[in-house]
Amino acid sequence: MSDLSLDRRQFLAAVGALGALSAAGTLGATRLADAAEAPGSAEFPVAPNGMPLEAKVDLATGKVEVNDDVLVRYSACLGCYSSCGNRVKLDRATGKMLTIGGNPYHPSCALPYLDFDEPLTEAYKTLTWAGGAKTHATICGRGQGCQDGYSQPERVTVPLKRAGKRGEGKWKAIGWDQLIKEVTEGGKLFADIGEDRNVEGFKALHDTKTPMNPAEPLLGPVSNQLVMFGSRGDGRTAVGSRFVNSFGSINSYSHGAS
Repeated sequence: MSDLSLDRRQFLAAVGALGALSAAGTLGATRLADAAEAPGSAEFPVAPNGMPLEAKVDLATGKVEVNDDVLVRYSACLGCYSSCGNRVKLDRATGKMLTIGGNPYHPSCALPYLDFDEPLTEAYKTLTWAGGAKTHATICGRGQGCQDGYSQPERVTVPLKRAGKRGEGKWKAIGWDQLIKEVTEGGKLFADIGEDRNVEGFKALHDTKTPMNPAEPLLGPVSNQLVMFGSRGDGRTAVGSRFVNSFGSINSYSHGAS
């Protein structure tokens, strides 16, 4: 046992050596992937994670060759209120989202970040740690998790209309044209499920002259019956508030106003 024992100094030296080897192996694999030397087709090899590479960067000359089969879109993340940037990779043929990464143009993802005037070829170069890249954008785990939200089979992607009693949890999909017509014009919108109640639409409420209740003038005009409740600080609040106020209602409440 004495031949195999290590003192503290020897142990730390061994751990440090293993860490250096691991880092070297990781960086080596990254450089191979970034240089498009991973196994796959001769034209555009597939990365080790099985995803198609969006571009090849010649580390010697800086030349960028873009894969036309892959779409890259620079946008913003809605995973939280920070509204960081993101970089979404899509399969052109199917429209399927492949991966999400950091947006090199966004200050929350990279420092230094790319100026908006920098061409997209520079953004492709940031995908490699080599070749003198200016920055390497990242995004947090919550931002990565947005991909799961996008692919959820129960994600709501069309307007839903109640198809049963209130609280019964029954819904049916309708078209956008039907939604706009019913919300605007109102009427007996639930006659198909046996309800005789008339639902007022936006047109009936667009009245900034008539008091909502003459006995309670502080309630304001009929148009105050339009209420926008709940939104986010990512642009939707500003748009929604402007619409409600232009409609003639003061009742616009943000996400935190409850």
